[in-house]
Amino acid sequence: ASLERLQLDSVPIYMVHSYDELVPLDETMDALNRTVTDGRVTALGCSNFTGAQLRDALAISASNDYARIEIVENIYNLARPEEEQDSMSLCASQEITFLAYSPLGAGFLAGKYTDDRDSLPDRTRFHVIPGHCDVYFSERNFRVVERLRAKAKELDESMVYLAAAWVLANPSVGSTLFGARTTSHLDNALRAYKEGIPTDLHAEMAAWD
Repeated sequence: ASLERLQLDSVPIYMVHSYDELVPLDETMDALNRTVTDGRVTALGCSNFTGAQLRDALAISASNDYARIEIVENIYNLARPEEEQDSMSLCASQEITFLAYSPLGAGFLAGKYTDDRDSLPDRTRFHVIPGHCDVYFSERNFRVVERLRAKAKELDESMVYLAAAWVLANPSVGSTLFGARTTSHLDNALRAYKEGIPTDLHAEMAAWD
């Protein structure tokens, strides 16, 4: 029915949004494999899988001769770099594309938040979905924001540009999802992609803690 509404015979990529603890993974992989063998899907992907969950999915595909996960979409930014030590390394070894989402930390890396949860700016993402506070509000992450603010001032650059360019500069990132509400948001993403940042600056920012 979705293909009919899209007026397509198949979709290039079909992704599982998150790992489902209530459904056995082998059932999920069997169902996904059938979408490929039926010709409705070209490539499979997953989002919000840990490295261990991805490894299990790959093992099930290998043992059953199923189509495997080819794309992994996980959160990755200066405040949440932990995928470098988890799914990203597995993707690199297995030649799976790593797709980074939330490169600006849902706006956290723009420097507009304080640690006061009762003073979230109106209509911001954290105000609309306060659960973002649980993901980003920590002493370490606020230190990173202040270092990003200082570096942006030193370079006469915007915080969002540096944060975006840092994600794009990682060679293990195959593609990056940007949420643009204005043309200026889109311009920032395109400039970060085209101009980037120097290797030494990327390394300096990666060491912030």
